[in-house]
Amino acid sequence: MSFQEEKRESIKRYMLEKIRMDDVEFMQKTMDNFAISITTVKRYLRECLANQILYEDRDKKTGYQLAVSAHTFFYTRSSCADEDEIYNNDIRPLLEDTSGQAKSIWYYAFTEMMNNALEHSGFGEIQCIVKKDCLYTEISIVDDGMGIYKKVQEHLHRTLGREVTYRDALTELYKGRFTTRPETHSGEGIFFTSKVLNEFAIWSDDAIYAQGCFEKEKFVESHLISYFNRINHIGTMVVMKLENQTMRTIKEVFDMFAPAEEGFIKTRIPIAEVCPYAEPVARSQARRILYRLEEFKQIEFDFEGVEFMGQGFADEVFRVFQNEHPEIELIPIHANPTVLGMVKHVRESE
Repeated sequence: MSFQEEKRESIKRYMLEKIRMDDVEFMQKTMDNFAISITTVKRYLRECLANQILYEDRDKKTGYQLAVSAHTFFYTRSSCADEDEIYNNDIRPLLEDTSGQAKSIWYYAFTEMMNNALEHSGFGEIQCIVKKDCLYTEISIVDDGMGIYKKVQEHLHRTLGREVTYRDALTELYKGRFTTRPETHSGEGIFFTSKVLNEFAIWSDDAIYAQGCFEKEKFVESHLISYFNRINHIGTMVVMKLENQTMRTIKEVFDMFAPAEEGFIKTRIPIAEVCPYAEPVARSQARRILYRLEEFKQIEFDFEGVEFMGQGFADEVFRVFQNEHPEIELIPIHANPTVLGMVKHVRESE
C-alpha cells in the first residue's frame, strides 16, 4: 500500500471511529486532525455509504451508523465439537479480511474462552454470536451452566474453609494463575485473554469482570437484553472485542507479564474493582487480596478510581506483606497524591 493509500485509509478509519462513537463533531474533527477540507471529508463519507459499510440512521446524533453483520451459532452437549474445531469451522471464515495478528489473537482468545465453557460450566447449551463492522469484531459466548463466580466461590470455600463472596472470586480472576482444576488447567486463560483484546467482560450473577470497558455496565447490559430473549438461563456470558486491523501481538502481552525465561511472574490488581465502593480501608480486605500473591515476583496495585486508602489496608500490603516477602516488588500505579502519601507513610513507619 502506497503512502497516499495509507493516508486515505487512516482518514476513513478515524472518521468511522468517530461515527461509531456517535460524535456529532466527526466532520470538524476529521478536518482538523488531517488538515483537509469539508469537501474531502464528505467525499470519504459518500464512498463509505456507496460501499455499504455505513448507512444513514436518523436516531443517531451523527445521522449515520456503521453496518454490522451478525452470525449466531448454537452448540449442545450432545452435539458439540472441540473448541479448535468450532473456531476453524464457524469463526475463522468470518475473519478473512482481518489482519494476521487479529486472526492469531482470536484463535487464542476464542479457544480459551470456549474451552472454559465446554469444560467448566456444566452447560446444556452454548450460544456464540459474532458481530462485525468495518472496524471491530465482537464475539460473545453465552452458556446456561452454573456460573463462573459460583464455581470459583465453591472452590475457594473448600480450599479456605470459610465463606467467600463473589468479590473474592473476582479478585482471584484478576490476579490470574487461578483454576478450579489445577490438574488440567494453568489458570492463565482469562488473565491473558483479557489483556490481548480491546474490550473484554465476563458477566455472571450480576457481577462483572472487565478489562478495557470504559462503561462496563452499559457494555454488558446491552448484550444481556439481547441474550435473555434467546436463552432460558444465562450462567456465564463472555464478551470480547478486537480491532480488525490490530497490529498487537500475543507475544507482546505475554512478554509483559510472563517473560519466556521466567514464566507468569507479574500481575495487576485493580483495587477499585475488588474493594466495595472503591474504598480499600480494612486489613481484612487487604488479606483477602493478598491471598496467593506470594506466587508472583512483581505486583502492580492499580489505584485508578480510588480516592482514599485506609492506613490499615496500606500497612497490611506495603509493610507487613512486603516485610514477609522482600523479594516481591510491590508497585502502586495510577495513584493520587493521597494514596501515594499513605504508601510512603506505612513504608517509613518501621
